[in-house]
Amino acid sequence: MKVTAEMVREIIEKKDIIVEFQPIYSLNTKKYIGLEALSRGLYNGEIVSPYFLFEYAKKDGNVLTLDRICREKAMRAFSAESSAPSLFINFETSVLNGLTSGTGEILRTAAENHISPQNIVIELNESRVKDSYNLMMFVDFYRSKGFLIALDNVSAGLDTLNRIMLINPDIIKIDRAIVSQIENNKYNQEVFRSIINTAKQIGAMTVAEGVETVDEVITCMILGVDYFQGFYFQKPEQFNYLFTNEARLRVEEAAQKLNISTKKNPTVVNMKIESYKRIIYELVNRLSCMTHDDYNAELRDYVDEHNEIECAFLIDSKGFQITDTVMTPDTEILEGYHPAIIGVNHDIKNYFYAIKEQIEDPFISGWYISNATGKSCKTISSKFYNKNGEMIVACVDLKKQ
Repeated sequence: MKVTAEMVREIIEKKDIIVEFQPIYSLNTKKYIGLEALSRGLYNGEIVSPYFLFEYAKKDGNVLTLDRICREKAMRAFSAESSAPSLFINFETSVLNGLTSGTGEILRTAAENHISPQNIVIELNESRVKDSYNLMMFVDFYRSKGFLIALDNVSAGLDTLNRIMLINPDIIKIDRAIVSQIENNKYNQEVFRSIINTAKQIGAMTVAEGVETVDEVITCMILGVDYFQGFYFQKPEQFNYLFTNEARLRVEEAAQKLNISTKKNPTVVNMKIESYKRIIYELVNRLSCMTHDDYNAELRDYVDEHNEIECAFLIDSKGFQITDTVMTPDTEILEGYHPAIIGVNHDIKNYFYAIKEQIEDPFISGWYISNATGKSCKTISSKFYNKNGEMIVACVDLKKQ
């Protein structure tokens, strides 16, 4: 079918847009942590690519209208699925050029569909924006309302670091161009590793986009990526066809092969599993018989007793931090970093998600750059139940010796 401007105008006028979703997976927890909404046009029963939709809409000056229709459809479909995790939605950043940002339209649409901003990730492609000031105002507005910000299609190039530093995203999505056949491409591996290191420096999570083979998954995982999205796990589908057994088998296959690769990798460091378990189990045993009012004081005592601990904090069953981030008194905090405070949401973090979903307890992370201090740390977490039977997740960051 040849797509014409007239066809696209009719699609926009009738709002003939369908939405498909592609899961974003955590191999650590073997669960999906979010769904990206991907819109397609529908004309006389045939699918129209989003590329043609937006190209013709740009020529007609209808990009903003089309973009809003896609988001409205995505949120309506997402809200109908109560078991779904975070929603990743694309925002056509080119509309910010010369326009007033932060109008609140996304916030209103989320409210109309009863979706919390904390469950929505706004994906931005910064390269399409000429007006950097409007972009920063847009990001600041929506981040202040609780939305997470993702930078999409991050790849090689001199402007990559500037893009990341401009937006300071919560999530960095690494472009398929870097991920493709990465197991055989040393240059792409170095670029990928550089992006991962930059993400760790600013405390951002990372997603490898467009993974199509198990070898790509394993290589990206060894290089330090957090999450995956791509045809290897699942193609975009409507809700009725998501989360098939085939997708679950793919996750299991990748996890098993990664385990074998890790065991054979001579550079893998001994994680001292038993000593880490003792640290977190001792803490949760002490906390389990206490009330909420005693938590901060007990965390302070525990941190003071253990030289290897950098900080400790507690999270409730919904992912919200309920205590201070209790630091060792002499902890050096690098410029631009700060400990999380009461009320911060940790629900997409592996150290919470793995415990909540009963995937791994205790959870033990690899070494990464701490959001609290800017220094390398390892997080271990485990759960306990308070006197009201409510689950609490205890988290401890260890210093790198």
